[in-house]
Amino acid sequence: MGNEDDLQRCTVRLNVASSQGTGFFVAPNWILTCAHVVESAKDKPVQVFWKAGNQNYTAKVTQLYKYPLDLALLQLYEDCLHHPCVELDDTKPNTNDDLYIFGYPKNSEVDYSQGDSASFKYEGISFKQDITLYKLKQGQVISGFSGSPLLNLLTGKVCGIVHLSRDESNDLGGRAVSAQVIVQQFPEIALLNKQFHQLKPKGDNPFEYGLPVPPQRFYGRRREILEIKNRIGAISPQCVNLVGLRRNGKTSLLRYIKERISEFCLPEQKPLVVFLDLTNGNFHTPDGIIEGLRRGIHKLTGNFPWLKEDNEDGFAVEDGLQLLVDEGYRLIILLDEFEAIASKKDRLELFQDWGEDWRSKASAGLLTMVIASKRPLNEVYETLSLGSPFANIFSTTILGALEEEAWQSIIHKGFTPNSALLEWVDEIAGGLPYYVQMAGAMLWQYGNQKIAKNEFNFQAKPRFEELWKDLTELERLAFHHKLRGGNLPIPNLAEDRLQRHGLLRKNGRLFSCVFADFVKCKSKKQTI
Repeated sequence: MGNEDDLQRCTVRLNVASSQGTGFFVAPNWILTCAHVVESAKDKPVQVFWKAGNQNYTAKVTQLYKYPLDLALLQLYEDCLHHPCVELDDTKPNTNDDLYIFGYPKNSEVDYSQGDSASFKYEGISFKQDITLYKLKQGQVISGFSGSPLLNLLTGKVCGIVHLSRDESNDLGGRAVSAQVIVQQFPEIALLNKQFHQLKPKGDNPFEYGLPVPPQRFYGRRREILEIKNRIGAISPQCVNLVGLRRNGKTSLLRYIKERISEFCLPEQKPLVVFLDLTNGNFHTPDGIIEGLRRGIHKLTGNFPWLKEDNEDGFAVEDGLQLLVDEGYRLIILLDEFEAIASKKDRLELFQDWGEDWRSKASAGLLTMVIASKRPLNEVYETLSLGSPFANIFSTTILGALEEEAWQSIIHKGFTPNSALLEWVDEIAGGLPYYVQMAGAMLWQYGNQKIAKNEFNFQAKPRFEELWKDLTELERLAFHHKLRGGNLPIPNLAEDRLQRHGLLRKNGRLFSCVFADFVKCKSKKQTI
């Protein structure tokens, strides 16, 4: 259904003689409330005020179940064809879930006949003569709130109906009849409620994780984009090493640069952007990369800068690149997945001369490189006991967690904003784009926090294994120490690096509670 505003639009004020209570649209022209709210009406009409539509109606009581069930179903005498309906959820909330109600309370001391809100925490289940009730705490239920729909802010669905107070003069909470009981007692209405929401166009799951996202669905990275712009769009272009662990959005950002190059370079700089994915077998040799560059330039300009048979002729290649410079072009080469040519020492040695050659070309202003890798280039070479040919010509931009506004915008494309939902996503995804998308996808698909978290855990575990494999021993040790509340020996370079990658929060907590459980399992295996 949505958020607090959506719930308010579904509620109605019910008046019978001098008494007042609340009801809500549960299906087209059908209203659900508590029996004690309308019991005195008997066969007389109930006055209905729909605040969202500023309309008055009358309704008749069609079914009434007295205490302890305390439920009543009303049908409007006149059709109201454009009102919304709550979406019932017969699954039990989790302990301490945030709950919200809206109703029309009125007694001898207060009169909120135009509407009032209250919020609660879910305390647990309760029973009254085999009737399942939900026990609420940290909120006040006063006269007139009876019959209010109980919204679970995490799911955006109604999980019950307010039944009674624990103390009207204090915020001790109250009790609600569960939606499970509602569905059991009114199966035909439950079916109408389900059909109503099935008819509402919800579209496809808007969340995507795994594949790079296109620019129109790219979120955030303002700092990183500005850093890259100030390098490749400078008066004298400079090279950038884009660093990020697996699934942190490197490819998506490279794609953004390629397709939105006007945000990085001025039109008069005439940027030519060639993208090469080094996982492609065609680029597993220096000759393959040169040919890929030659073909990429041809696609952009309509002309080959040199002949294919001249790929190994360094003079011919440089002449071709210099001609582009003379014509005012700025050649920007995006190299993705650098580890594809740097996974083994013998393969990287094959590219040693290529690296030195392209460093020379970059220094001469013939080309500018943006290389995406999991680790800074100098570390990639040091790990394989090689010297980096790219020393001193690259700046390093590390991709970490998204800005809070950015990752929340991702969630908002599928859900109406509410604080409880955002807290849940933050807790399991920590602002890392891949895991934010996964959290959104799981919640969209299953509509229940507990089930969604379990599925998130299942889907994320193989990715956590890959991530763990990519970490250094010192970084793994840093995680173990943080979970045990200890401190690493100084200097703690691993902790700083993990924070930059977004894997460790500034308060010392791991980015995801699910990942924290994963690391705990790793710790137990080491101690066994």
